[in-house]
Amino acid sequence: MLQRAGYIQRGRCSAVDEDGKLCRIVEITLDGRQFGVRVGELRQALDGRRPARVELLRRDWGAVLGGTVGRAERSRSGAAIVFALATGERYTVPAAALRALLARTSTYAPVAAVRARGSSPVTG
Repeated sequence: MLQRAGYIQRGRCSAVDEDGKLCRIVEITLDGRQFGVRVGELRQALDGRRPARVELLRRDWGAVLGGTVGRAERSRSGAAIVFALATGERYTVPAAALRALLARTSTYAPVAAVRARGSSPVTG
């Protein structure tokens, strides 16, 4: 069962990684928490070449990536990208909406939580 859980936006499009390098990212808000995914890795995940790292996003005098907490990869059908966090939570976004976001024809893409039947949403 799918349930709306957040969104992806490309508003602020850069963050500093753990090595101090500036990276182009998309921001993901999932159940009130913020994450970042590097644009280049996300494009590779959309093409099915390799998964992208989902990293914690902090605000310390600007956007800072705080380490890998999951991965994003293309679904078997290729119609969506699935975000799998280390906590076991899974989220999905339509590939077409994500492509529109990366092409700058859209400002955000909706994200849905993939919940097992009968389970309740995770609360923070």
